[in-house]
Amino acid sequence: MVKLSASISKKLPVPDVEFSSRSCSAAIEAELPSGTKSAEVRARLKQLYALLELAVDEQLNSPRQIPRQGRDAQPGTNNGSATGRRASDAQIKAIRAIAHDRGLSDSRLHSLMQTEFDACHIEELSIRQASSLITILKHDGKARR
Repeated sequence: MVKLSASISKKLPVPDVEFSSRSCSAAIEAELPSGTKSAEVRARLKQLYALLELAVDEQLNSPRQIPRQGRDAQPGTNNGSATGRRASDAQIKAIRAIAHDRGLSDSRLHSLMQTEFDACHIEELSIRQASSLITILKHDGKARR
């Protein structure tokens, strides 16, 4: 068996917001039968990267409300939080630390955030979402990768 892993990440500046960007990443794994020829492996990898690039481009181009003043934006300008409050610096630090301790790669963490909360990066999470992500990572983060 041949196991393929592919990931892609893109980062774009946010228009009219100084020192701000929007990033998304995606990862995928596939298996090929043992004895697969190198040309077939390259062709399959090319397909996987094309699929990932399309998914990331679609996510980056999807309409989103982006706060005009970073994480301290007015309520109602984020990705669905009822209070409009963003994840705290302590929550962001905890998410990164727990993910690191669990051996979760950045692309896996981004995939988990996108799947669970439709967020491309930690700073997009609301306080409640960040709390939920911390719970997921503490209890079964490896299972959801």
